[in-house]
Amino acid sequence: MDETYEAYINKAKNSSSRGDVILAAGALGSPQLMMLSGIGPKEQLRRFNISIVREMKGVGQGMQDNPCIAVLVDSKPQNRLPDPPQIAGITDDFKIIVEASILPLTSNSSRVNVAAKIAMPTSKGMLELNNTDPRLNPSVRFNYLASEDDMEECVKMTKLLERIARSKSIAFFLGESKQEKLTSTDVDLRNFCKKNVRTIYHYHGGCTVGSVVDEQNKVYGIKGLRILDGSTFSESPGTNPMATILMLGRYQGLQILRERKADSGLNAKEHRK
Repeated sequence: MDETYEAYINKAKNSSSRGDVILAAGALGSPQLMMLSGIGPKEQLRRFNISIVREMKGVGQGMQDNPCIAVLVDSKPQNRLPDPPQIAGITDDFKIIVEASILPLTSNSSRVNVAAKIAMPTSKGMLELNNTDPRLNPSVRFNYLASEDDMEECVKMTKLLERIARSKSIAFFLGESKQEKLTSTDVDLRNFCKKNVRTIYHYHGGCTVGSVVDEQNKVYGIKGLRILDGSTFSESPGTNPMATILMLGRYQGLQILRERKADSGLNAKEHRK
C-alpha cells in the first residue's frame, strides 16, 4: 500500500508537526491499540472485523522479555529491614545480571530474594488480539528460552545463582542453616530453567524501529503518528528500561520542537512572499 494516512489532533493550519499524536501505551498497549485502530497484520484485523487502515505485519511481532530465575531465602534473624532490588553483579560478558533485595513477609520476618536475568535474549514471541475492547488484555507469548542460546545462558545463570546461594554472604542471612544443592546435571538445570523461568517485567518489542517506526519513531505510512515507548526496542540490555524510555521521550520532544520551529520559519517566509 502506497497511501499515506494522517493522524492529527487539532492540527494547526500550515503546520506539519503541531498536533501530532504520540502513542505511549507501553510494549503491551501500543501494539494492541495499533491493531484496534486498523494498523497491523491483516489476518488479525480481519479476524475481529476491524477495518484495515494500513496493513503492517510487524505490529505485535518481536515481543521479548528478559528471562529471570530467582532464589528465595528466609533470613535469620527474621526482622531485617526491607531493601529494594539492587544490582549485585554483572558477568564479564554482560549477559547475566544479578540483583538482590530483602522482602517483608510479616511484621517480624523477611526473605532475601536473589535473582538473575538474561540480557539481550534472542527468543522472540508475539502479541495478538483477544477481543476489540482496549480495556482488556491482549494475548502475549514471549517464548522464554525458546532459542538454544537463551537456554544455555539460563543453565549458566542457574549455576551462578547456586554458587551465590551457597556463599558466605548468603550464609550471613541464613545463620547456621545449610543450603541444599539446587541441581546436579545440565539436564536437571535445563528442566529447572523451564519450570522456574519468570518475567522481570522488562517487556519490549511489538512496534520496533525499522519494522513499524522509523529512526525518528514515526509510524511508517501514517503522518502525524509517533510511538515513544518500549515497544519500539528491538533488544533490552536487561536493566530497568525506564531511564532509557524517559531519555527517548526527551530526545523526541526536542526533535518535535525543532521541526515545529523550522516549519514556522518556512511558513513565515512563504507568507512574506
